[in-house]
Amino acid sequence: MVTKQQAQQELAKRELSKRLLSYFVPQVDLFYWKPWKEYIFKPFHKVLTDALERAMRWECKRIMISVPPQHWKSTISTQRFPLFAHLQDPTLNIVSASYSWDLAKSHLGKIRQIVESPQFKVLWKPLNFIKNDSMEYQLKEWWSYYSVGVGWWLTGRPIDIGIIDDVHKDRAEYESDTIRNGVWDWYSSVFQSRLHKDSIIIGVMTRWGEDDLFWRILEAEWDKWEIINIPVYNEDQTETIFPERFPLSFMKEKENAMILRDFQSLYMWDPINEWGWDFKKEYFQYYEQVPENLKIYTFIDPAISQKQEADYTAIVTIWIDSNNRVFVLDILHDRMNPDELINSTFNTYLKWKPSYIWLETVQYQKMLAFEMRKQMNSRNIFFNLIEVNPMGEKNARIRTLLQPRYSNASVLHPKYHLKTKDLELELLKFPNAKHDDIIDSLAWALKISEVQSNISYEYFNW
Repeated sequence: MVTKQQAQQELAKRELSKRLLSYFVPQVDLFYWKPWKEYIFKPFHKVLTDALERAMRWECKRIMISVPPQHWKSTISTQRFPLFAHLQDPTLNIVSASYSWDLAKSHLGKIRQIVESPQFKVLWKPLNFIKNDSMEYQLKEWWSYYSVGVGWWLTGRPIDIGIIDDVHKDRAEYESDTIRNGVWDWYSSVFQSRLHKDSIIIGVMTRWGEDDLFWRILEAEWDKWEIINIPVYNEDQTETIFPERFPLSFMKEKENAMILRDFQSLYMWDPINEWGWDFKKEYFQYYEQVPENLKIYTFIDPAISQKQEADYTAIVTIWIDSNNRVFVLDILHDRMNPDELINSTFNTYLKWKPSYIWLETVQYQKMLAFEMRKQMNSRNIFFNLIEVNPMGEKNARIRTLLQPRYSNASVLHPKYHLKTKDLELELLKFPNAKHDDIIDSLAWALKISEVQSNISYEYFNW
């Protein structure tokens, strides 16, 4: 028997579902949920619905969403959200695009099932259609929801909300230059031509590689997009985000069974290009406790910009033992302004007391060295700062200095360091990664560690 309190709570949820997407989604989904199973709305679902609500309020008109497969990202963003948006504003014109015509029809069909259900008509207002076919709903209130495959024409259709839901069916499609370039041409010419200044774009995408639609979009308009990236694991990988359906043991088995690049694309939104690998996952070795009595070296590769498209500053600290094993002691990897970089350098020195700190100095970066020496006097903290002007080809340097050591299992990573994963992904993506600041700094740290410690001059040109 339902108590009075339970009835009041249910009525409150129904009222909230008319105003908040986070309540609308569970209310709608309960119509279709198997009665013997508990319906679950997880915190990451709330993150997703909150982001879509911000778009509805024009707080952010460009949102890119990544959620693992079977975690209801398309259900929420491509099926529930358009319907909710219409209930808030009946005049909206919404277009969704998917990699195939069949998938587009499926999304539209799911919406049809909802709006034609008796439950919907009781809880929300009935919808009066003047057009109802496999491609489009159009209402008397002028609202339209048009669902197409990528590449389909959109002539004469203004877009108030545009939803792009997975433009590639699989990796084979992504790796086709013809298909990949065709998707970009459609997005940049057909889709973009239907937008106006207040148009909202929602991208719901699986990352397949470093040249996918996501990266091409961000390279063109990096400052306009909010990115909602929800990997399958929590931050320390001790649990999954949806353990009721995908427990940790199950996902670890899946990760071990899948090709790494595909797992990273589908479940971590961090694609790895497999062709031309110089470094393999099985090369990686780890240590848990830092040895004592070390002779330590630090290399700094500065990138003095905090812009999103800029390279990262990398500060890598290493130690080499008597058996010629390399211990990566510390990694700083972030976009920094000059003051932040200088402070990070002094903090690194105080933490590790490296025998030498080597600073890449190219053009304006020489001012950093000048300022660091100036601040040594003011802070009364002194260290051996050596300027380096790197020459030669970066990829050749990384291959020559790092690949033999890794293949011989003579480089050890700190097991619990927050940046270990960043280091390993740069290695696995090499030479196709967008950024390789950490591994280039590591290569230089190895190079300079071979220089005799009694060398005292301040400028090298290698």
